[in-house]
Amino acid sequence: MKATPLIRQGESIIQDSMEKRYRLILFDADGTLFDYEKAEDTALDAAMTEEGVPYQREEHRDVYRAINQELWELFEQGGIQAAELRVERFKRFSDATGIPLDPVSVSRRYLKHLSEGAFLYDGVETLLKKLRGRYKIGIVTNGLKEVQRHRFAKTNLPHYMSCIIVSDEVGVQKPDPAIFRIALKEAGESDPELTLVVGDSLTSDIQGGKNAGMDTCWFNPTAKENQTSLLPTYEIRKLEELLEFL
Repeated sequence: MKATPLIRQGESIIQDSMEKRYRLILFDADGTLFDYEKAEDTALDAAMTEEGVPYQREEHRDVYRAINQELWELFEQGGIQAAELRVERFKRFSDATGIPLDPVSVSRRYLKHLSEGAFLYDGVETLLKKLRGRYKIGIVTNGLKEVQRHRFAKTNLPHYMSCIIVSDEVGVQKPDPAIFRIALKEAGESDPELTLVVGDSLTSDIQGGKNAGMDTCWFNPTAKENQTSLLPTYEIRKLEELLEFL
């Protein structure tokens, strides 16, 4: 039975009574379970300060985020490797701002501080407690292993998970369906049609889930306009809205 997409009217959610029983829910990490922008900003501030560069939040953060987003999109397309991305973003940041930085040194400092930034969104653990027992739960993240594993270990997330798949460890990244197949195997699930992918990125989470034959839920807390041709199965503003159709 195919799940019926949610239709928003203001703040209300209208849903057909026909529901689909999922067995596995795969969450994205950054921007979905974790407040990545907070972790990123904190790490950038600390790294630049340690490098002796006064951090100008509004100017420096916006430049860095634009460069970082461009490189992660390139990574999703297979155009750059994770090891190169680590340093290249700071090379480009230095060029764009005119700030003389050692990209290797600032990258090392940044990743150290980023790995400490385990800022879960409010209500995440409450939601996982409600889902556990009814569903298998997993994480599929396009991330760097030394950052993601340390951040996960600083939370209770591993306690709830049947699988945690980090692209840097398995050598394939979203939206490649192979990373979702790895998650299925590790979680002990055989049917992609009974799996729901939840994430904030249309190009990696939603596209990747669709590529793998899974239903998808776009977590869109700021009500961004979908300017792509991708149609997620569901769209939510708050993670707890998952409970309204699961």
